[in-house]
Amino acid sequence: MVLDDILATPGPTPVEAGILLESARPVLNHVSPEFEEIHAETLDMLKRLFNSGGVVLIPGSGTAAMELALRMAGVRGRRVLVLKTGHFGGYLEEGARLLGGVVTSVEAPLGEGFTGSMLEELLGDGYDVVLFQHVDTSTSVANPLRELVSIARRMGVLTVIDAVASAGGMMIDVDNWGVDIVFTGSQKALSTPPGLGIVAYRSGLELAGDSSLYFNIPKLLKEMESTRNYYITPAVTLVRSLHASLKRIHREGMEARARRHQVLAEAVRAGVEALGLELVAKEGWRADTVTAIHLPEGVEWSRLYAEARKRGVELAGGLGSLKGRIFRIGHMGEASPGYVVAVLAAVERSLARLGYRVKMGASLAAAQEVLDAGGL
Repeated sequence: MVLDDILATPGPTPVEAGILLESARPVLNHVSPEFEEIHAETLDMLKRLFNSGGVVLIPGSGTAAMELALRMAGVRGRRVLVLKTGHFGGYLEEGARLLGGVVTSVEAPLGEGFTGSMLEELLGDGYDVVLFQHVDTSTSVANPLRELVSIARRMGVLTVIDAVASAGGMMIDVDNWGVDIVFTGSQKALSTPPGLGIVAYRSGLELAGDSSLYFNIPKLLKEMESTRNYYITPAVTLVRSLHASLKRIHREGMEARARRHQVLAEAVRAGVEALGLELVAKEGWRADTVTAIHLPEGVEWSRLYAEARKRGVELAGGLGSLKGRIFRIGHMGEASPGYVVAVLAAVERSLARLGYRVKMGASLAAAQEVLDAGGL
C-alpha cells in the first residue's frame, strides 16, 4: 500500500490531512489553559452532536468506551438483555457478564435486526437493562434505534447503545429519543485517528458508580468539568484532531451528513448488486455506514483482498462465523462519490481477474445513477 491508496474498511476510516496535521502540532500541557479550552470545546461539540446532557471522553478504543458505558449503567447484579445482530453483539454480552450482569442474549437471523414489537415481547420477561448495536459492523445490520429505545423507555428499561459504527454518520438524538447511554470511538464516522473512547448520556440520568482504577466514574466526571482536575492524562494530540474533525462535522451539519451517508450507502449497494453479488443485511435492515457482501462462489477472500490491494483499495473481511464468507466496504466519515466509484471499480476489476463473470462498468453505472439522483 502507498500513501494515496484508499482505506475502504469500516474503521479505521480515512482522515482528512488537516485533521491529521492537528496531531503533529506541538504537544500541549494537559493542564494548560490552552488545552482546557480545546477540551471544553470538544466536549461541547460532542454534546451537540448527540444532543446529550453529558459526555465523557477518554483515551482508549471503542471497547474501553463500552466498559465505561456498562459501568455507568450499573449492570452488576441486574438482569441484562443483549440483542445480537452480529459478531459485536458478543462483545456486549461478554462485557456485561464480566461486570457481573445476569445476561440473556437473543440473536436475530443473519441479516436482520429487531423491531419494537419484538423487543416489547422480550422485555415482558423482566429486565433492567437492554444492550444492542445501532449498527453491527460485522453484518452491516442497522437496528431501528429510535423505535427500540421508545419501547424500552416505556417499559422502564435502561438502554445502552453501541454506536461505534454509526455516530457521526447516522442520526442519534439522545435527549429527544430518550437514549440513556451511548458509546463510540474516534476512528469511524467521526473521521479521527483511533485512540479515543466517547460515552454520552441523557440529561437527568443518574449514573451508577461501579468504578475501577481506570474507569473511576466520579473522578472522570470531575475531569470533564475541567482537565485541571485530571485523573487520566488526556490524549492531547488526538483530542486536537477530534476537535478539528467535529468543527468540520458541524459545518456540514449532522442532517446533511446523515443524508450524504445514506446516498453513498445506496450507491454502494446498487453497485455491488449490479455485479450479481448478494448483500448480507436484508432490505429494511441496512446501515448507511458499512455494507457487508457475500463472496461469490469460487472467489476466495484472501485472493480478493490481495487483488484489491494491487489496485490501491483496502477492503475488510468477515468476522467470527462469517470469516472467509463475506467482505465489507466502509463508506463513512469523509467518504465521497469519488471514493465510492474508485472502490467499486477496484472490486469489479479484482473479481474479473479472479474469474468471476463481470460486465465491466456495471457497478459504476448503477452507483452513479444513485449518486446523481441523490444530488451527489
